[in-house]
This record gives sequence, C-alpha cells and structure tokens, in this order.
Amino acid sequence: MKKIKRNKRKPKSISRILLGIVSLLILSVFVLMFVLRKPPSTDFQGRKGKQNSEAKTTDFTIEGNLAFTSMNGDTITSISIEIADDNYSRQMGLMYRYYIPDTVGMLFIFPREEQRGFWMKNTPSSLDILYADAKMKIVRICENTLPYSEESIPSGDKAKYVVEVAAGFCSKHGIEEGDKFEYFSN
Repeated sequence: MKKIKRNKRKPKSISRILLGIVSLLILSVFVLMFVLRKPPSTDFQGRKGKQNSEAKTTDFTIEGNLAFTSMNGDTITSISIEIADDNYSRQMGLMYRYYIPDTVGMLFIFPREEQRGFWMKNTPSSLDILYADAKMKIVRICENTLPYSEESIPSGDKAKYVVEVAAGFCSKHGIEEGDKFEYFSN
C-alpha cells in the first residue's frame, strides 16, 4: 500500500508571516511619529524671565525690553526680548520658531566686538537681522532674510550685539543704520 503524503504547512511559515506583519506595524508607527512630530522647543530652561501669553505660544522667554532710538535720540519703538548671552542660546537663536510676533525679538550679546556672520539654518521665519557695535549703534541691517538659508549674512563692520526681529519690522518702524538701542533685563 502506498502512503499518501499530505502537504502540511510548516509552522515556521506562519510565524514568518506574523513577524512580517508586526515589523510592518512598528515601521508604520515610526513613520507616523516622524511625520506628525512637532518641532523642538527652543525655550531655554533654567533661564530667568517672565513669560506672557504671547510668549507661551511662540516659545519665547521674555527676559527684558529693548528700545530703539533714532539718530537724534527720539524713541522709535520698543520690544520684549529673549537674551542670548551664552554659547548655547546664541547658537540656537530663533531656530525652529514658526511665528515671531512684531512685539518680540532676540538680543544676542557677545563678549567682544568683532566681525559677525549669522545664517538662517533651521529658521522657518524670515527675519530682519540688525548688527550693532559696542555702543549699541546699528551698523548693518539685513532685512527679510531667506528662511532655512545656510549662506552667511555678514555684519560688515565689527559688532558686539545682534538683534533679530520678524521680517519687515525695520521698514514698518523706520529703523535705519545709525539708529541705536538700549536694553533692560528683567
């Protein structure tokens, strides 16, 4: 009598199918997490400063105020500022900030007055960048910078301070090279 061989499925093939499905599900979760992730916050923890409701929605830590004055000494306008006075905060700047209100900016303070160059890497918002000397006199204004650009935006003259504000701020308020500013920290 002849034995009939039955075509049995190996249990290994079922486990391979299940493993493939689980792997696909895990991969899908990671892809969704990447696509739906929020940009990292640049709120510098451990820094002193008050936050108002506007600052909370834009990740600003308000640490002082800055007033712009014209060449003849008249006050032009003022803004609330976040201060970047250490290597980390100067390096982060306004990166990953998707909205910058017209009433807020960032003041970069450097230890020495020298040639400076900024870029817009990881910065989704167009900015006006103002370079100022040790006497807080604006030596160069770069308006409406290109978001995400990795091209250097040079100061031209030596600068100890840099102010970043929303694009169009300088035109709107009539701020020009030669004007000055002063700041007060909280």
